[in-house]
Amino acid sequence: MKFFSLMITAVSALLAWTPVAAAGLGTAFAEPAHEIRYGALCYHDVVDETRPAAASRRDDQFEGDLQRQYFPQTITVQKLVAHFNWLQSNGYTPVSWAQIQAARAGQGRLPEKPVLLTFDDGYESFYRLVFPLLKAYRFPAVFAVVTGWLDTPEGGTIAYGRQQLPRRDFVSWAQVKEMHDSGLVEIASHTHNLHRSLQGNPGGSQFAAVLSGHYRNGRYETESEYRARLRDDFRRSAASIARHTGQRPRVMVWPYGQFSETAAQIAREEGYESDLTLNDKKLNTARDSRQGRELITQETRLDFLNSYLNGKMFARDIQRVVHVDLDYVYDPDPAQLNRNLDKLVQRMADYGISTVYLQAYADSDGNGVAEALYFPNRYLKVKADLFSRVAWQLMTRAGVEVYAWMPMMAFDFGGGHEYITHHQTGRPDPKHYLRLSPYHAGNREKVAALYRDLAFHSRFNGILFHDDGFLTDFEANGGQTTQTLAEAGAKTDDLIAYSKQLQQAALAYSYNGSDMLKSARNIYAGVVMDPQAEKWFAQSLSKFAAAYDYTAIMAMPYMEHEQPLNPVQAQAWLKKLTVAVKGSGVAPEKTVFELQARNWRTEEPVRSEELAGWMQLLKAEGIRNFGYYPDDFLNNRPDSKVLHPYFSMKR
Repeated sequence: MKFFSLMITAVSALLAWTPVAAAGLGTAFAEPAHEIRYGALCYHDVVDETRPAAASRRDDQFEGDLQRQYFPQTITVQKLVAHFNWLQSNGYTPVSWAQIQAARAGQGRLPEKPVLLTFDDGYESFYRLVFPLLKAYRFPAVFAVVTGWLDTPEGGTIAYGRQQLPRRDFVSWAQVKEMHDSGLVEIASHTHNLHRSLQGNPGGSQFAAVLSGHYRNGRYETESEYRARLRDDFRRSAASIARHTGQRPRVMVWPYGQFSETAAQIAREEGYESDLTLNDKKLNTARDSRQGRELITQETRLDFLNSYLNGKMFARDIQRVVHVDLDYVYDPDPAQLNRNLDKLVQRMADYGISTVYLQAYADSDGNGVAEALYFPNRYLKVKADLFSRVAWQLMTRAGVEVYAWMPMMAFDFGGGHEYITHHQTGRPDPKHYLRLSPYHAGNREKVAALYRDLAFHSRFNGILFHDDGFLTDFEANGGQTTQTLAEAGAKTDDLIAYSKQLQQAALAYSYNGSDMLKSARNIYAGVVMDPQAEKWFAQSLSKFAAAYDYTAIMAMPYMEHEQPLNPVQAQAWLKKLTVAVKGSGVAPEKTVFELQARNWRTEEPVRSEELAGWMQLLKAEGIRNFGYYPDDFLNNRPDSKVLHPYFSMKR
């Protein structure tokens, strides 16, 4: 894969344009000036360590040598009491779901410093240990049950991950009815049978069952099969809760906090008024139909609760990024492919970085145009069904966020499609990427479908829009040229709206919905250093900063100049770029400096020591977010040991 430098040629003629439809984009409305915000705490199993293990079970037939069962996120009742006491002494008021619903409907107002208490999975300990505390403190709570587990007959077992647990570890329906009738406990659905994992690709990756793309018997489920699977589950869960309590559930609590926007839509259609997620890193308002929660464990300290409930823990994370070609991972030999994958994942884990920009398309000839894709899709050849597997391995084993690196327009769909052409020749400009015209409705629909397919079959945290997202002053709709910044600005806006349409398509099935799918877009450094360059590229740092979570500045000194630079000149150019960014008025944390690890003019790697020096310069200039491209992980280029002291986030 190569990045090609573009000839910046200023010309003066008018370029006609047609607005791009941004289908599906919503308009945010202003929040009330003094709207009360609240946090939501997510608890799971509770144990009493002061009592023998036998006494902690509902039935006392077990002897004292029985081992106590600890589930994930277990907390002691003593720690829970400490949390309740802290909330009470610091003026917090636990609120019921009914209060939140009333406030949403304008029929009441939440008290000052409200907090929502929630307990997931339906453990028996909730009835035995937590419910008495709720009655004593007069604290309401939401209790989310997996109805398929509770429908299991007494004496049966429940599949909990890879374990088989006895039915007695979970509440009975009689206990659920008693707690519901108390008025303190809102019974929510935790699905009927989706608190589990399903195979998500041929590589064996295990995804939350609520998510799309279940793979079995050599095929993926279809979109219609996915929707039917969820609809049936949500209906069964609601019917079971209504049958045993007399009231349909109003809240869907997503298992593992994972969901898709399609799942949320189906839940609304089935009568669930709201849904609860995990770790959204934000406080809620009564207006929100989706409530973010913070996961609480035995290790959660009181100062953490204080920071979270006061909204003081949401500073933007530092970005340390490696931009990875999936073409380097792929090999027709499965054994070699597995070795390549393991080497990549281990390298990223050892680095201690935050993010990988991972190629989702194939470009074996290095021309920057997608000739095939690394995920199942409806329009282009699949080189290998690989993106899903590699992305998940990086997320789960290396602990990084993965952004799917995708073109906006550089897809070769063959003949019969409208491509961007030079205004004089009427043909695509050979100096630039072959790009589909974003002004053609059919092109927009097809590319959006690819993004939708990507999200249906894969789990990832964000999208990086490739550096093909530009229009020169000789290109656009109508074959005329761009003369003024205003005309160029219109094209810039068109491309941003088009990228939002692509992002919206991915949101239908994206991992954890709109709040979690981040966006980044490449921008050429020349545009940052010379605002007039917007006329030649239809790119703008200020507009990108407003439109995306991050703008990835191609801080590549050896690519930006016609004449070769020496290392001293390259460093001076990079410093000049940092000055331009800091003087732009754009918040520094909204940018990522993407350095070059290869000199494409000489086809030689940039020396690791020189790349490390650039990173030192960026740090000295106060630049927090940076990374590099490409990463030759197979040959340790750049040398990870040289970069680690300046690049890693590990201490």
